[in-house]
This record gives sequence, structure tokens and C-alpha cells, in this order.
Amino acid sequence: MNPRRFKIIFFLGGIAALALIGGVAFVSNQEQDDQFCASCHTQPESEYLARFQNALAQGRGIDLAAFHHRIQKASTRCIDCHGGEGLLGRAQVITISALDAFKHYTGLARQPAVIVIPVQNEACIKCHEDFVHKTGFENHMHNKMLDPDAPFLRCTDCHVTHRQGDERNGFQFRDAIFPQCEYCHVQMQKGPRGLK
Repeated sequence: MNPRRFKIIFFLGGIAALALIGGVAFVSNQEQDDQFCASCHTQPESEYLARFQNALAQGRGIDLAAFHHRIQKASTRCIDCHGGEGLLGRAQVITISALDAFKHYTGLARQPAVIVIPVQNEACIKCHEDFVHKTGFENHMHNKMLDPDAPFLRCTDCHVTHRQGDERNGFQFRDAIFPQCEYCHVQMQKGPRGLK
């Protein structure tokens, strides 16, 4: 290879690497600010952000995410649950976030900017690990989360995070939970069916 060509390729590769590192650092910094997230993800996310702020002001959350935000004294941010878990999950989120930031700053963003990566169970378990290890019938569904033979369920299949509900019953909704119970019972070929 021509030494001059090698230097040019090396130089351009260095610039690309610096741009990549700078982009990752920029996105990682920006995503810590819920206002930045809501600037692209406008609806319904800006409503969710308003719920976060109201939860602090009113002393109660009207959905599960706002409840977490209030209980954690505003330290829970969008990215804490939507940040991607593990190296691959994090890389996916950073890549999508970088593209979203590029679109936002160049005026190419479209609305609604839908979040395409679902919240992974690991995002919940990192704070609520005690639930998957707690024994007894009242918790049997959480014990199945670690059972490789059990059907796959997401925590958010039952614990709907942004649906308005009641803090006193843990923001649980029969119309969300019972179909998941039924699905698991059918897949496991045991347990009651026809729950209402």
C-alpha cells in the first residue's frame, strides 16, 4: 500500500473514531436529562414527564413510572428504565439515541418518535431482585421469571408503567394481568383458566 494512502486512511479512521467516541459521550450525557428525551419523544412522553413533575409537587404518582420518580425523590429518570440492559442492549439504545439526536438537531425528526426497544426485565430486576427470589404462592409468578422452562413474560406485561391507576393497589390492572396468568397457565399446562 502506498504510504501516503495509508496515512490518509489512518487519519480519516482517527477522525471517524473521535466522532464516534464524541457522539457516544454526547448522547450518554444528554440522555440523563428527561427534558432532552421529551424534546424528541413528544407525545405521549411529554405527558409522562409532566406526570413525573406533578408526582413531586402533589406527593403522589398517577402511574407506576411517576410513582417510582416520586419515591426515589426525582432520581429516577427515563433512561434508568429505557437505557438498555447489558452490553448489547446499551449499544442498541446508544445507536438509536445517536440517530435520534442527529435527527433532532438537523430538523429531520418526525413525530411521534416512538420508543422501539421495549423495557427489559433486567431493568426492573436491578432494583426489584428480591421479588424474583421471594417464595410462596402469592409470589409464584415472579419466581417463574428465572425459570428457563417457564413462558417468557415481561415485567411490563403485568406492571403497566405509564397507565394511570391507583397507588394503593400498586397500579395493577386485571385486564393486563389476567391474560398473562392465562397465557402462562396454558403454556405450563397447569393452573386455573378463565380468570376474570
